[in-house]
Amino acid sequence: MPDASEQCIFCLIKDKKVPSLPIYEDDFVIAVLDKLPATKGHAILIPKKHVNGIHELSDEEVSQVFNACKRIIFAMTQILNCEGVNLVYCFGPAAGQRSPHMLIYIIPRYKDDQVSIIWNPMQLNEAELKEAYESLKKALLSAALPEVHEKPKEPEVIEEKPKETEVIEEKPRVPSY
Repeated sequence: MPDASEQCIFCLIKDKKVPSLPIYEDDFVIAVLDKLPATKGHAILIPKKHVNGIHELSDEEVSQVFNACKRIIFAMTQILNCEGVNLVYCFGPAAGQRSPHMLIYIIPRYKDDQVSIIWNPMQLNEAELKEAYESLKKALLSAALPEVHEKPKEPEVIEEKPKETEVIEEKPRVPSY
């Protein structure tokens, strides 16, 4: 039975077994233009290592991911003349993750582009806010968290499997509100 990376559309893209439009590549990541972009130049940054989320990467690997983001954002602002850029990272189905491969969406932003990345702010009472603050602060200051490269519980992610000859077009991942 093939392992997850042999079935993963993003592993197939990085292995150049599926057509794509790569705009950046180094030893650790590849960035391709999204075939269903939110805006002109919308790219998907794909780590070449098959991981579900950023927490499975070492600190050096995380640094490589964000150094690539930095290069791509610089190029976008210089070449595409965008007015801003959103980096979108989704981990887990509740956050919109649709594939068991870590991705970062790099979305150039333009005036009146109709892209909406927004949420409805909620009101927490003092007790709820204090509880979240204290529990997160305690966890982050202690050794209670796993090492960077260890996996927490796996979220359930359902990946649509492509047919062998089918060209996959990504669906938008950030809904408009």
